[in-house]
Amino acid sequence: MDTHSNSMLDQARNQSVYDLQSLDSLRQGGHNNDEKALRAAAEQFEAIFMGMMLKSMRQANAVFEEDNPMNSRYTEFYRDMHDNQMTSDISSQGTLGLADLMVQQLSPTGTDDFTPAELLPPSRVATSSKTVPYEDATEVAAAAKGPSKARVDNLVMNDQAEAWQPGNPMEFLQALAPYAKQVAEDSGIAAESVLAQAALETGWGRHVIPNGKGGSSNNLFNIKADNRWDGDRAEANTTEYYDGKPQREDAFFRSYSSVGDSFRDYVDFLNNNPRYEQALEVGKDAGRFVEELQNAGYATDPAYARKLQTIMNSDAMQKVREKFGF
Repeated sequence: MDTHSNSMLDQARNQSVYDLQSLDSLRQGGHNNDEKALRAAAEQFEAIFMGMMLKSMRQANAVFEEDNPMNSRYTEFYRDMHDNQMTSDISSQGTLGLADLMVQQLSPTGTDDFTPAELLPPSRVATSSKTVPYEDATEVAAAAKGPSKARVDNLVMNDQAEAWQPGNPMEFLQALAPYAKQVAEDSGIAAESVLAQAALETGWGRHVIPNGKGGSSNNLFNIKADNRWDGDRAEANTTEYYDGKPQREDAFFRSYSSVGDSFRDYVDFLNNNPRYEQALEVGKDAGRFVEELQNAGYATDPAYARKLQTIMNSDAMQKVREKFGF
């Protein structure tokens, strides 16, 4: 876009909200797929949203204006004009951040690493399937190279080691595929279902529960530490569903010295709990296995099996299956 057009868009953002010429500038910028036009349009959308909020606030106070001698239809008219201009000015300053999110999602040159806010809870929050949905498979498809061997070796860490942070979902799947494949060979549980669980329970490895010592708990399946567990524990805040309604609560989770220990304990956990007997009987059928896991109460999320199946059917999972032969 030329300098003249850029100048027009800058003016459109700074002019009065009632200036119709600014809308024409946006229209011209839109024809050229210009990011400045996208930014300006996103800011106007944010202004509309803020205007709705402000209007609701005004309506909440309307009862106090009924007998006010200073209130009239004329003052209301000019007050509304002032509110509209104020919301436009505030949105141009990025106060809410809504415009920034829209630009990130809609920009043709935007980053592929954008992660929805709901997948980024505080570090001490257990981002399990009970609280966090899976990332869309379209983000996964953009992943390129897998992790180096050294990066995979670093997954076997002690409890003081720096927490592993995969760069993208594909890196997460490729790094853990050997562990999942070993689980499949030892227990008969489909490797893709194990990988899908680890991805869903940890938000693609980005939110593994910390161990409280500056490292990672390496708990990829968010198995809780009840009275049957005599190993290390990690405390986290999580969400459970009771009668279909989410509730926040603190809980203790098992902590492992390595990722490999997490996979081994996952298999032991299922084998030592009679309620998962039906799930283990159909372990080779990934789809039926995750359904039986949900039926047995592995997670309280009513959409648990559906989310796992979506991850298992993603393009990224298919690529990993082809590469590792499972």
